[in-house]
Amino acid sequence: MKTCTPARERRIRDVSDICKALGIICALAGLIGCQGVSSNSTQSNPQVQASPAAISFGGVVVGSKQIQTETLTNPSASAVTISQVTVSGAGFSATGLSLPQMVAAGQSATFNVSFAPSTAGAVSGSIVISSGGSSASVTLTGTGTNSTQTGQLTISPSSLNFGNVAAGTSKTMTATLSASGASVTISSAPSTSATFSVSGVSFPLTIAAGNSASFALTFTPQGAGAVSENGSFISDASNSPTVLSGTGTGTVAPHPVPHGMFILDPPSNDGNCSGLPSACYSQHLVPTLICSGNNIPAGYNCTQAGAGEPYIKGAIFYVPWNLVSTSNGGYDFTVPDARAQAWMDAGKQVSFSFIPTSQESSNNVTPSWYLNPVNVSTVSQTGGIITLQTSSTMGFFAGGAAAGLEIQINGTGTALDGNGTLANPGIWLVCDHHTAGCQDPSAQTIYAIGSGSDIVSVHHGTVGNPVYGTVNCGSGTLPIEWRPNFIKAWQAFIGQAVAHYSSNNSVAYLRFGLGIGGENIPNHGTNVAACQAEMTTFGFTSSSTSVPWPSPGTSQWTSGVTPTWIAYLNTMLQYEHSTQSVKTIATTMSPIETSGTDLNTLDSTAADAVAVGIGIGNQGLQKSDPTNYAAGQPCLGGDWCANFVKYKGQVPLQLQTLNYSDPTDANAVGSLVNTVPFATGLGTQILELYMDDWMCSFDSSWNGNNTHSSCTAAGYPAVLEAASQTIN
Repeated sequence: MKTCTPARERRIRDVSDICKALGIICALAGLIGCQGVSSNSTQSNPQVQASPAAISFGGVVVGSKQIQTETLTNPSASAVTISQVTVSGAGFSATGLSLPQMVAAGQSATFNVSFAPSTAGAVSGSIVISSGGSSASVTLTGTGTNSTQTGQLTISPSSLNFGNVAAGTSKTMTATLSASGASVTISSAPSTSATFSVSGVSFPLTIAAGNSASFALTFTPQGAGAVSENGSFISDASNSPTVLSGTGTGTVAPHPVPHGMFILDPPSNDGNCSGLPSACYSQHLVPTLICSGNNIPAGYNCTQAGAGEPYIKGAIFYVPWNLVSTSNGGYDFTVPDARAQAWMDAGKQVSFSFIPTSQESSNNVTPSWYLNPVNVSTVSQTGGIITLQTSSTMGFFAGGAAAGLEIQINGTGTALDGNGTLANPGIWLVCDHHTAGCQDPSAQTIYAIGSGSDIVSVHHGTVGNPVYGTVNCGSGTLPIEWRPNFIKAWQAFIGQAVAHYSSNNSVAYLRFGLGIGGENIPNHGTNVAACQAEMTTFGFTSSSTSVPWPSPGTSQWTSGVTPTWIAYLNTMLQYEHSTQSVKTIATTMSPIETSGTDLNTLDSTAADAVAVGIGIGNQGLQKSDPTNYAAGQPCLGGDWCANFVKYKGQVPLQLQTLNYSDPTDANAVGSLVNTVPFATGLGTQILELYMDDWMCSFDSSWNGNNTHSSCTAAGYPAVLEAASQTIN
C-alpha cells in the first residue's frame, strides 16, 4: 500500500544506530526445529494411552476384593485394536475387555482392575496393554491385611466450589480428612493437575480412629472457563479411594481499552534525522513531545515544558522480526525496549507494531535463518518417499521436530524441484516413523512424502523453508505466509512478544503484521499476472482459478481467490486470542489487492477479529475518505469507515494516516483539518500520526516536510487539541 518514504528509510538507520549504541550485533543465525501439522499419511503403529498410569489399592483385607477403573484412550486419527492384556502380581486381575477389542479414533474404553490378596503383605505388579505393535503399561500396588476391622475415610466437605478466580491467581479452601472404625493410612496425595493442588499435610499420613486432619486445596486457573477435577485419596480404608471434587471458573479481566494519539515510529537519536531537520531528536522531539506536561519523572534531562501535552499520548515503534529473533528460537527485545525507554521514563505510553516482512522492494526484515536454504549433499526418492541429506545443519525449521512441516527443494534438476504447477510446486511434507518408509528427521537427514517415479541420488541443490516472490511480487523473497512453516514460526514470535510485554504497564497495545510490513496484504504484486501465477502454484487460490485472477468483488474472486488468505488470517487471529494477552492486540484490515473493491477480505478480517476480541484498524486514512463515505462508497485502503461504524464499542479501533499530510490539501493524504475530525467522528480510539505532522503543529522552529507556519495557518493545532479531548 505504501512506498519508501524518508520516514521509512530513517527507520532502518534508527535500528542500526540503536544496535551500535547498545553494542548488539544484529546478526542472523540458525538452529533447527519444528513440529507437525496434519498430513494425509497414515500411522503405522498407533497406540492407546492408559489413565491413570498407576493404581494403588492401599490396604485390602485378605479374602476380600477391591475394584478400580482404568481408561484406555486412542488419541490417534485411526482405529486401534487391543490384542492382549497381560497382568502380573499376586492378587491382581483385569476384566471388562472383550479381546480383540477395537477403539475408534479419539474414543476410549474402560475396564476394571481388581486386587484380591490371598496373604498379608505388600504386593506390586503391572498391566501391559498391547495394541498395533505397541504397548501401554499401568503400575499396580496394594497391601494385604489380616485385620477384619478396617477404617473408613471421609472428606468434609467432599466438594469444594471456588467460584470465579482470575486466571493466573490462586484461591485456597480447606477440608478435613477423618477416620472412623479403625486407623486409616493414606498412602499419597491425590494426583492433580497444575490447576488444583493439595497442601498442608504430608504423606503417607496415618489418622487414628476418631481423629481428623485438615488440608488445603488451591485452585489456580490457567485461563478462562469452568474447570472441574476429582482427586482420589488412596488408603487402606474400606472405602478407598475416597474422592474430593474441586470446581471453579477461571476469569480473564478485560484489558483496558487503549486510546489516544500516538506518534508513529519516531527517531531515537539525532542520527536518525534523514529527511527531517538536523538534531530532530534532541532539539525538537524531546522538548516538544517527550518532555511535556506535569510531573515528568526526574533523570531524563527534561529542562522545559513542551507544547505537545496533553495532545500526545505516546509513541508506537516498528519492530522488524530479525531485530528480535536473530537466531532460531532466540528472542531479544533489548533494542525495541531501548527505543521506547525515553517515552516510558517521561510517563508516556508506548506500543509496538511487529513486522514479519519488509514493505519495500526487497525483504530485509525476515530473519536469514528462516529465509536461507542449505545445500543438499544427496537426495533421492524411492517408493514415494524422499530421503534427503544436507552438508550442514538444517537450521531453518522454527523450533521442535520437523515432521509435519514442509521443505522446498530447488536446483536438483529433478521433479523434486517442482514444475511450476499446483500439482507439483516443489514443496514436500516432512514425515517421521509414523509413515511407512520414513524415519524420524535429524539435523542433517530428513524424509518427506514425494510423488511419481523413483529418482536416483543426486548430489546438488538446496532445501529450505517454502518461499516465493523473489522476482515477480515486488517485495523480495518472502515466506509463503499461508503455509504451515511460516504460520508456526510467526506464532512462536507472537507468543514471545505477548509474554515479554504482558507486565509492562507503559505498553498500551500490540499489532502484528500478518503480511508485508505491519499490515495484512500478501505482497506488492497481487495485481501482477506473474505474481498471481506464482501464488496460485503455491496454493493461494483454488485449483480452478485462472491467471490473471478474476476482478475483486466478483463471485469468482470470493470463491476462488480470497478463501485461503481469509482462512490463514483467521488462524492467526485465533492464535493471538489464545495467548490470553493482557494487552490489547490489534490487526489491520488490508485487501489482497489495493484496488478498493476487495471488500470480502476486509470485512471478513474485521468480523473474525471482533469475534475473538482483537482490535481492528487501518493504515490508510486519506483525503478521499470523507467524500467516499458521504457518497456511500468504501474508504480506500481498507473499508475501515463501514467497519468502524459497525463494530464501534466492541473492540478498539485504530487508524493511521497513509503518509505525511499536506496542510494545503493537495496530496492524496490531504489536510488533517479534514481527515482527523472525520476519523474521530467515526469512533477512532487510537490515532497514529507521522512525526512531521506533530512537529509542524507544535514546534515553532520546525521546518521539515511541512513547516510550522503552514500547519498553524491551516489550523492543525486546534484540530489536534480537539481530537485529543475526544480520544485521549
